Amino acid sequence: MLWRACRGNVFLRQSEISEPLIDAVTVCDFELSKIIFILPVDKYSMSFSFRATLYPCPDTPQERREMSIGVMTRIEDLKTVLGQTQDHRHRVLVAASKNLRMWLTKVRKIKSIYHTLNLFNLDVTQKCLIAECWCPVAELGRIQLALKRGTVSLKRYDMLYFMK
Repeated sequence: MLWRACRGNVFLRQSEISEPLIDAVTVCDFELSKIIFILPVDKYSMSFSFRATLYPCPDTPQERREMSIGVMTRIEDLKTVLGQTQDHRHRVLVAASKNLRMWLTKVRKIKSIYHTLNLFNLDVTQKCLIAECWCPVAELGRIQLALKRGTVSLKRYDMLYFMK
């Protein structure tokens, strides 16, 4: 279509991109091909109908060389930043992996505590939790002593009631 619209006064170059790109949102691979059109200035408005990305192209070889050097410099800067980011990410993950087992243990303990607390009942005034449990008769004295020590250390002299 462009060939006819420009009456053969168009330069077309197409090439496949060798590496498939991965969409960050859908995590799907897709292949692309790049197409370069060099159009006359009077056909400039046609590029908008194709939703093409327009890039400036300097007129003189010196300006094109300077633009090329600038692009290469920016590419090298981006490669440096990406390398440093990858190194930083690796260091952070290595540091986090050292604490992972401890964190998993803490999470399991906290989850078990919350699960046990969810088994408690609120009293009528909703100011305290009531827990009932079975325990060995031989350990009853030690359990009562541990509960009394806990209330003293927390300076909470609430009433403990032990059913027999």
